[in-house]
Amino acid sequence: MNHEKKLLRFLPVLAFVAAFLAFVRPVYATEALTLDPSLYANIPESVLAAMPELTLPTTPVVPTTPVVPVVPAVPALPEVTVPVTPEVTQPVLDPAGSKLTYVDVSIDNQILTYYSEGVPVLMTPCVTGSPGRSTPRGLFQINSCIPGKYLTGPTWNVWVDRWMRFSGNCGIHDATWRKQFGGNIYKSNGSHGCVNIPHDQAILLYNMVGIGTVVYVH
Repeated sequence: MNHEKKLLRFLPVLAFVAAFLAFVRPVYATEALTLDPSLYANIPESVLAAMPELTLPTTPVVPTTPVVPVVPAVPALPEVTVPVTPEVTQPVLDPAGSKLTYVDVSIDNQILTYYSEGVPVLMTPCVTGSPGRSTPRGLFQINSCIPGKYLTGPTWNVWVDRWMRFSGNCGIHDATWRKQFGGNIYKSNGSHGCVNIPHDQAILLYNMVGIGTVVYVH
């Protein structure tokens, strides 16, 4: 009995040791606190039963797998189809291999040639439109033949004896105010878009062509 009383004196000490161990050694919720058996081997069961129950703090289990936020799917953009403009190629007349009848105007060479069934029957130097108001290129047809008229514009009002229109206000006509034709005259003193030819050549050409005659400017 005296032995048990002596042991009861150490109960506060044991409680302090247990609390200290709980403070310095965190444990998980599933882990139990165990003491060295040598500490309580000689303690009677009646003393151990009298010791207050010790509740140890628990440490929450921290998940190791990070939470990945769900990113909403971005809707796919509709496919945009860019329309392709077909390439327009200008047909090239080949008088040597055909029997076509037409007026050929070469801007680079400043030469007008009239082909009758593939045979050149008239060739003359000419003056086409100057840079900035050049003669339109392409395939056209003569749509007006007038034996004489005034050509008027913002800064000109001139008479021509032969007028053969093929595109808009552009036509083939004589130009008696010119002394020379051909060469590079068109680059510095060209027309307003018409094809100027010598007076005598204009008379001859006028008598060969008619409404619907093809004019090929290139």
